[in-house]
Amino acid sequence: MAISLIHPASLGELFPVFDRVAAGECVLLAFPGDDALGGAMPPAAGPHLGVRSSGSTGIPKVVWCAWDRLAAEARDGARTAGWRWVSPFHPTSFAGVQVALQAWRGRGSVASLPMDWDQAWRALREPACDALSATPTYLDLLLQNEVPGMAGSDPRQITLGGEVLRPALGERLRRRFPNTAFTVVYASAEFGVLLKTHRLDGWYETEALQHRHREWRANDGMLEIRVGGAWQATGDLVEVCGSRVRVVGRGDRVANVAGAKVNLDEVARHAEEVEGVRRALAVAEANPITGQVVCLRFASGPGADPVEVRARLEAHLRSVLEKPAWPRRWEADELLPGRNAKRALGIRAGNPQARD
Repeated sequence: MAISLIHPASLGELFPVFDRVAAGECVLLAFPGDDALGGAMPPAAGPHLGVRSSGSTGIPKVVWCAWDRLAAEARDGARTAGWRWVSPFHPTSFAGVQVALQAWRGRGSVASLPMDWDQAWRALREPACDALSATPTYLDLLLQNEVPGMAGSDPRQITLGGEVLRPALGERLRRRFPNTAFTVVYASAEFGVLLKTHRLDGWYETEALQHRHREWRANDGMLEIRVGGAWQATGDLVEVCGSRVRVVGRGDRVANVAGAKVNLDEVARHAEEVEGVRRALAVAEANPITGQVVCLRFASGPGADPVEVRARLEAHLRSVLEKPAWPRRWEADELLPGRNAKRALGIRAGNPQARD
């Protein structure tokens, strides 16, 4: 089977790739220099698109997506026909492919958004875009750097993915874009789209999960789906409440503090409930006495005093968390977009405050 290796530099360059795969080819997308990945082969016959993924290991690998299943996730309706999409997702990623494929299916256009915020706002407004797809962190940063006085309307559609949407940010986005339709997607290159909703409170309908994966379960808190007759762990820790499910963190984001299991993503979620906290990231650090301790990195909102924010954080977290989960070190710094948002939200480490 012949495999075409392509190095797209922008989302718009994916359109001819889709044409080739739809015509029956197998195409592998990769960064320049990733030519060693070209030896990967699709798991079955038929057209496939290979995307670059690091999964939970951080080691680049190829995940092959069957074309029929990939194309079925993209809407092909009159509502989005001819739309202009913009996104910062890389064209070799599963998220980037999803965005470009939606534009391709709707016979529209797609443009890549840069990390330069002035340029990003110009790309949004000149000409106006119909739909924006990004991580919640990227969109939050974009709003913090909004160019004043720039004419233009807000997107009709915003699709968020690549990381868990925290409720506090969801509420800020709802207030900023009251007339925009939202879709929140939780997906991976390995398993495709797992969850999709229009809610902005961090919850998904279990019906959406069952629609894509008829057999699923929360086994010891870990989301598992049945693939090919065998149960496979997605790596996501979830909470199920009736007909709703939410992702509470990654399975490898659990610290062991003096024998107690601490979900680091839950610590960060509670931290973002505090007034003045724009974003939070809890990490585990080695400790000779307890094995590990929790360190909290947090980005304050505009005009907030980091010292006062830290005081409110400490009081709140000690009221809602068990003692092993209390942060023992604090770092106040600015918010940055992370490369792999599921595993490490974009907060630059630095400016440590005193250890307790």
